[in-house]
Amino acid sequence: MISSKFLGKDYRKLLEYNVGEAIVTILGYKGKGYYMIQEPKLESDAQETYNILIDYLYKSLKPLYTEKDPIGYIEGVLEEVAEELGVKEKYEKYYNILHYYILRDLIGYGKIDVPMKDPRVEELAVEGPGIPVAIVHRDVSEYPWLDTNIYFNSEEELRAYVQKLALRSGKHISTAYPILETRLPEGHRAALTLSKEVSGRGSSFVIRKFPEQPLTITHLLTLNTLSPLEAAYLWLIVEAQGLIFIIGAMASGKTTLLQSLTTLIPPDSRVITVEDTPELRLPHEHWDPLYTRRSYNPAEKWMNIDLHTLVKFAWRRRAEYIIVGEVRGEEVQVLVQASASGHGGLTTLHADTVDSMMVRLMSPPLNVKHSFLTLIWCIAVMKRLRDIRTHRIIRRLTNIYELKVEGNHIKPIEIFSWNPQLDKHLPENPYDVYEKSFRLKTLAKRYGISDEEVIVELQTRKEFLEKLVKEDIFDYDNVALRLFEFYSTKRHGDIFERDKS
Repeated sequence: MISSKFLGKDYRKLLEYNVGEAIVTILGYKGKGYYMIQEPKLESDAQETYNILIDYLYKSLKPLYTEKDPIGYIEGVLEEVAEELGVKEKYEKYYNILHYYILRDLIGYGKIDVPMKDPRVEELAVEGPGIPVAIVHRDVSEYPWLDTNIYFNSEEELRAYVQKLALRSGKHISTAYPILETRLPEGHRAALTLSKEVSGRGSSFVIRKFPEQPLTITHLLTLNTLSPLEAAYLWLIVEAQGLIFIIGAMASGKTTLLQSLTTLIPPDSRVITVEDTPELRLPHEHWDPLYTRRSYNPAEKWMNIDLHTLVKFAWRRRAEYIIVGEVRGEEVQVLVQASASGHGGLTTLHADTVDSMMVRLMSPPLNVKHSFLTLIWCIAVMKRLRDIRTHRIIRRLTNIYELKVEGNHIKPIEIFSWNPQLDKHLPENPYDVYEKSFRLKTLAKRYGISDEEVIVELQTRKEFLEKLVKEDIFDYDNVALRLFEFYSTKRHGDIFERDKS
């Protein structure tokens, strides 16, 4: 199982598990992490039979990506093909292993099929031929990237694979247009380059996988990414249709937090999401996802549909909530104005601090007017850190701010903060949160409810989320179901439905 480079050496076995018929072993060695794959072994006789069959199938089969049941289709022709090619006896002898590799290479992702099928793998990357494919693993935070024992041995092999990925997504990549951002059929996001036209080490790809099961709010609570009280506070803001910005650096967990907050939206709401590539998944029956369309071909630029166009379009589609996966341009102006007209909103933005966020928002190409910043209800700051005790990578909601006007200035008011020494989110008392938050006081006045009622709501939702964690409710569908029951049976949302006059 273990690669010969590790035999007799001081490596640490961190994990071992199966992905289908393959075995994955994760090792730590000399400060690096490794994702080692052992697939069923093809003996020479079986390899020869495989080569005969796969060569024929590549040349004769129609494209399988649009086939409704590609596995059934291949299984239906394999025996006939084996007989026609005079290898039926060997095909039957090595059926299981031949079946594995033929399906892997015709329908699956070939060399990278195991990490693509591994639900614990979040991202894959290769920078050129002869360089190990690297992956990001959800359960191994000690190492940002793990090297695999998968290699593309030549530029020709890697270039052909990149072109295959483009074809699989229904797109085209060539030396004339050597970069491509696209979506694979499963929703995975792929960024491809071809040859050395723009990438110095040759053809390359990065694939960010669309998770089969998104991390839920209860997952984040268990990981201590945020506290139950912070989640309860954000829940109240979400339900009251406030505008929430989640900021942080790349890979800090912004989209994961955004995804978890979307499940807190009342289930009878109409929600529109706007994204470059599909990453969000909502349980709401009236979820309306919109995606951009982009071409790198100058002759096809007129076909582009960008975020700004889609957010304006979303405003006209009568939704209670508009969620933008990430704002990078003038679409943020439309989102902020939509908030002013009563739409709930959530989005993410690349910025390390609230000050840098405000500078970005008021600078080109975003160009949000200073006076409009006060329409942002709260700002959640996510950070990706290395725990000084365990040396593991952790993600924490380090601060939540509200923006308050003081004279001619807008001042960030800190509502929550994270204490790194204690690994605690403070404050821990709903009364202290209410005392700090002018947004919660505004809600009390708007809906004609007492200060005490808002504090009770914070405590009630905090306890509800803690109960979900205690009952091991982590599955996405189960969390969504319990939240639906919360809204339908407890009717806590009634505090926001009183006469506003």
